[in-house]
Amino acid sequence: MKNKRISSRIGGLGLLVLMVSCVIYIPYEEGPGREREPYTPPEVGERVNQVRLSFVYDYLSPYGYWIYLSPYGHVWVPRRVSYRWRPYTYGRWVWTDFGWLWVSNYEWGWLTFHYGRWGWHERIGWFWVPGTIWAPAWVIWTWGELYIGWAPVPPDVEWVPGVGFSVWRLEPLPQAWVFVEGRYFTTDYLDRYILPVERNRTVFNFVVNKRSLAARGATIYNEGVAPELIQKWTKSEVRKYEIRPALRPTREVITLTTVAVHKPEVIKDELAKPKEIVDPEKVHEQLAQERIPATRWQELELERRTLERSQREEESYLQRKMEEEKNKAQDPKVKQEVERRYQIQLEQLKKQHQEEKSELSQRQEEEKKKIGGEPVRKKKERINF
Repeated sequence: MKNKRISSRIGGLGLLVLMVSCVIYIPYEEGPGREREPYTPPEVGERVNQVRLSFVYDYLSPYGYWIYLSPYGHVWVPRRVSYRWRPYTYGRWVWTDFGWLWVSNYEWGWLTFHYGRWGWHERIGWFWVPGTIWAPAWVIWTWGELYIGWAPVPPDVEWVPGVGFSVWRLEPLPQAWVFVEGRYFTTDYLDRYILPVERNRTVFNFVVNKRSLAARGATIYNEGVAPELIQKWTKSEVRKYEIRPALRPTREVITLTTVAVHKPEVIKDELAKPKEIVDPEKVHEQLAQERIPATRWQELELERRTLERSQREEESYLQRKMEEEKNKAQDPKVKQEVERRYQIQLEQLKKQHQEEKSELSQRQEEEKKKIGGEPVRKKKERINF
């Protein structure tokens, strides 16, 4: 199913009163490294500088399911991730000659976060569409004074080498965006600071800039947020890493000055297909039955604290903006009007914050059932893929 492009967005703090209260439930990752991968990677040669799609199919098979999904063809659905999983959440960003490079914590991340695209299906969750062009990360960016956000580029948007995307405006699903406070952007443990998805619709009111991938000849450049701004927000130097080739398929390895990246040439093979293609309905049922890696109680508490901390930052931000405008105003009546306007915005913002807390609590109650081993029953329904 094609992603719906959503072109409307609530903009400006003064429009907080118009924000809706519904949130679309989205996957979120449990976190690699917290439980050992139960699968053994497929055997490969000593050095792999060029691979065919048949290799891609074989390599990813132990980590997930291959299904046929129109109009994309064969797509891959990862296993051992929770219903709340999102692409580009567990890992970190590093600055390179290609711009911001995503360094994944997954063994299969060198492939799925640099080639191909991620799409969303309401029944099977996130799926990956194979591709042959390498990029530092297939994402677009948005940011403001408080937050930085990124989202996967939809799989139905074509990339034209040397030109760029085939459409002028990219609109991923609103719930696909990943947001973090700017001061935490370069942390090694980025997943600890990613905001719960329940925050997204409010955060959109605090971001105004957008940027997409750029074509520089045959090179894809992922500029995103300027390093100078990152240094200002994090109060630390943004180190530039040199990309060096890793000749074996493995996750990226970072040293003090370099990052080893495996980026072979991927050759199209129209006749290639996965050795095992699973029925989408069976995948849906299997994903529902698979035991999700236990989320630690501390992680749920961390998620709640992250939500509350960012909410306090927003309220303080509005207070500062109000004082700045009042100090600029000379007329007492103008000062009163400024204060009245900001007080309305603060009241609406606090109301929205309470709704977010309620939504988060409701979702976490389901997570607690999973932790305790109590299954969350789902109504079975047939779907046509």
